[in-house]
Formats: sequence, structure tokens, C-alpha cells
Amino acid sequence: MVISRLDFHGVRNLQAGTLSLARLNLFYGLNGSGKSSLLEAVHILGLGRSFRSPQARHYIQEGKPSCTVFAELSSTDTLGIAKLMDGSHQLRRNGTTVTQLAEFASDLPVQLIHPDGMDLLDGGSRPRRQLLDWLVFHVEHSFYGLWIRYQKALAQRNALLKQPAANDAEFQVWEAEMARTALLIDAMRQSTVEAWRQHLDAVLPALLPEIALRMEYNAGFAADRELAEQWRETRFRDRERGHTQLGPHRADLRLKCDLGLVEAVLSRGQKKLLICALKLAQVAFLHAQERHCVVLLDDLASELDAGARQRLLAMLYRLQAQVLMTSVEADVLWPLLQQLDSQARLFHVEQGQITPARFTPEETT
Repeated sequence: MVISRLDFHGVRNLQAGTLSLARLNLFYGLNGSGKSSLLEAVHILGLGRSFRSPQARHYIQEGKPSCTVFAELSSTDTLGIAKLMDGSHQLRRNGTTVTQLAEFASDLPVQLIHPDGMDLLDGGSRPRRQLLDWLVFHVEHSFYGLWIRYQKALAQRNALLKQPAANDAEFQVWEAEMARTALLIDAMRQSTVEAWRQHLDAVLPALLPEIALRMEYNAGFAADRELAEQWRETRFRDRERGHTQLGPHRADLRLKCDLGLVEAVLSRGQKKLLICALKLAQVAFLHAQERHCVVLLDDLASELDAGARQRLLAMLYRLQAQVLMTSVEADVLWPLLQQLDSQARLFHVEQGQITPARFTPEETT
């Protein structure tokens, strides 16, 4: 399932427009022309949020009360989202209102590879946990509901930690609910990591043949002990900290090679390739589940060398992913896309206006 037609209104500096998209699509233009804003619009449609700012007022065009993104899919389904200034949203599928963002987001898996993604390796555990949970969400239909239940119980326990008079019975109620959902969440994550690891082992040699990688999952708690007991034992320390320190909300993925943790030993270029491999392996996993992704590649030419770009795009095309990519110059990438798919489409972006283009080297360099 891919986007065949895309409409957008009120997104950053983009002029309102309608695009007919192919499997492979390249958007080129000067920095600040609106290329990344187009990818941002698709990201908002697929995930309900921007990858550039958590606040809607930052990506809604000045003077507009909202922004909207609408898509016709190759399956003939339609999806539409309106984001309002206060951060709320309105969702439509096939002309019918959808109330739950999670239900809406399951329709269109959108994966992003962009220059600001280095915190996946160099930052704390949250970006890695989010990457894992994006995949679990798309392969385990009950995951999101369990996660919401866990988060609600976690919030109640954290509130009790701030109440000096809270008693053991109150804690037990919420810790029991947390334990029930935590173990189910953990089982889903473990099985997903194992399948993801197998796809990563197949993908990695094409992008980082010199690296032998190990992906290790840490549950965020001791898996060999009763979880409710661990929470009882840590209540005093948790009261001092003001929050719950153990649980699936602290889970992590650690990536190691023979020399140690990858964030400590790999070069910046190798880290970029590893991030590409991790996300490409997720696309491959979903493809094996007969789910197809929309992959957003922002400024790929500046991130990867020619050989890596060619291998990455060739694999994405074989996996039947739809690719929307940006570049300052068309001649760096357009011949490669045409070689992969004669139906690939080229668009020029200038001052927020996106128009279909023809490739002529003297005009695009």
C-alpha cells in the first residue's frame, strides 16, 4: 500500500498543492525551499506528529488555524488529518471520523531516515525504545492498548510515591496492574527483537560488511524475579527519586560490536550506516508480514556515499517500500532512481512550491 495522491495545506512554508506519487520520488531544491516540509507532512499523516517539532504551532503556517494532509492510497482507501493550533487533531479514514490516533496510525507505516537521527545511538534509551515500539505497534495489534494500561498504572504509582501517607495496599493495586501488563509488553518486545535481529543480520552486510553486530534487549527489570516484588523493594528509593525506576518504560536496546558499544567505537559515518540498517531491517520485517512502508529519506546524498546510497535504495525497492527522498541537486540521485524504476518521479521545490520536473543537468546542479 503506497500513497498515490497527496494533498497538503498550511504546512510550514509549503504552498498548498496536490502531488501524484510513484514508488520512488525525488524532491530537489535549495536549502530552505520546503523539501523537508513535504516529508514532514507525510510524517504527520502517518504518525500524527512532526519529526521536527512537538508543537503544532511551529509547523502550522502563520495566519492559518490548522494544517491538513490528505492521501489516496493504492488500495483506494483515503486518509486525512487536520492538526489544530492547540495540538488537537481531526482524523478521517474513507470519509469517516476516526477517534483514536493509534487506530489511524496503524494504516500507514512511515519510517524516517534523516540527518538529525544520530541520537538513536548517542542519546539515552528513549529513542531506541521508541524505534522498537514503533515496530511492535505495527506487528502486535494489542500492544498499544497494553501500553496505555501500563502507563496509566505507572502514573498512579508515581503519584503515590509523592504521598507520604500512601499505604501498602494502595501500592499493591497499581503494582499488580503494572505487572500484568508489563509482562505481556515484555513478551511482545522480546519476540519482535528476535525477528528484527534476523532481518538485521541479512541487511547489515550490504551496508556495514566489516561490522559484526550484536543487538541486546534489556527489559528494564530483572526478568528472573517477580516484578511486583521488585517494585515493593524499590519503593523507598523510588520515593527519594520521585518516580518509578524499574519497568518496561526503562527498557533499552544495546548495540555492540567486537570492540564494545557502537556509540563509543564506530565512526560517525559508520553510525549513519548502522541507523540505516536498523530501519531497513524494520522495513524488511514488515514486508515479510505483507506490510509495506513509506520511507522518508531526508538529504540522503549528504549522509551516505554513492555505493551505500545505491545499495540502500535497491533494497528498499526490492522490499516494495515507497520512497520519498530529498536532495539539493537532482543529478546526484535521479539517474539511480531511473535505473531502478523507469516510473520514478522527480519534483522541483522552490520557495514552498512543488512542481513536477524533467532532469536536465544544467538546470539541476
